[in-house]
Amino acid sequence: MDYQYFEVCIGHGPEESDHDFRMCIRGVKVPTIAEIELFCAADVSLYGGHVLGVYPIDKETAESCYDFGNESNWPVFGH
Repeated sequence: MDYQYFEVCIGHGPEESDHDFRMCIRGVKVPTIAEIELFCAADVSLYGGHVLGVYPIDKETAESCYDFGNESNWPVFGH
């Protein structure tokens, strides 16, 4: 299956900053912020704040910026 990759930004402010937490997720469709709040609820709770943004990224960029060692076990958004 072909997955899409997205960078999620979780933070406290109304705008993104260098202090925010970023993570990569994979999905089969483009998520909304509200959908990502639910999908990443455990991470949002762990890091506090709320989802500030979700951005499509290509697989090559995702692999260069994030650890893909356990990708086969990642949950899939929209699946």
